[in-house]
Amino acid sequence: EPALRRSGGASPAGPVSALDAARRPAEITAGGSRRRRPPDFQVSFQDDGNQLRYVREDCIPGDLDLPFFLHLIPREVADLPPDSREYGFENRDFNFDGVGHSFTHKQCAAQIRLPDYPIVALRTGQYAPGTDTLLWSVELIVPADRPKLRADYAALSASQPVARGYFDLYVLDYRLLYLRESCAAADTAANFFLHIVPEDAADLPADRQPAGFAHGGFVFARQGGHFDGKCLAAVALPDYPGGIKEMRTGQYIPGQGDLWSVALMAAP
Repeated sequence: EPALRRSGGASPAGPVSALDAARRPAEITAGGSRRRRPPDFQVSFQDDGNQLRYVREDCIPGDLDLPFFLHLIPREVADLPPDSREYGFENRDFNFDGVGHSFTHKQCAAQIRLPDYPIVALRTGQYAPGTDTLLWSVELIVPADRPKLRADYAALSASQPVARGYFDLYVLDYRLLYLRESCAAADTAANFFLHIVPEDAADLPADRQPAGFAHGGFVFARQGGHFDGKCLAAVALPDYPGGIKEMRTGQYIPGQGDLWSVALMAAP
């Protein structure tokens, strides 16, 4: 297999998406008075993952005044409603009194029916309308095949990355692996692209020869997952008879451009 080395490509501070705001805790300011950030609701999957349950103890009616946001990240972007596909997630904001809920003995609880399409992660919380201010937020990630991910991670301990950046990249067993040691759902929400240029263009399928490269783009949830605060994905590389000349990979937002990219070239 070819040894690969990095050839250019900056390491940005990280992807910027509509989801990132939900990761910034803040205080709410209303009518000139500052309101203390309260404890978060407890949010959990129920009914075999078909519903999302919100519970808060020692609850008062004022805790429910602000609307809730719910961002659902699908396994397949194509499963989203057409007007959500550009963003890579579905937004289902709601008000507590607009869903099935209970308020007894200072405990408030509600359950939200989740969509029929498979999701890999979600982010939810409360926000102040008309501002970027959040009262609280929480991320939930659908469990992945952790034993397999941990086995791949252990195998990387004996390898050196071919590039370091927002994701560290490794080549192992003719696979390209993407590793981020401290990873949240927003880090894998955007689509990944992978352009593979063979030494001999004749090794490409006929429909890719005019472009000069194979397209190996992917959605993170189909190639990997989150575990122990990390995220790892692996993509099989084509076994071209003449070998691989170079590759370029990264993440992008449709219509907005690359979030980060790295070029890799076969060592001479």
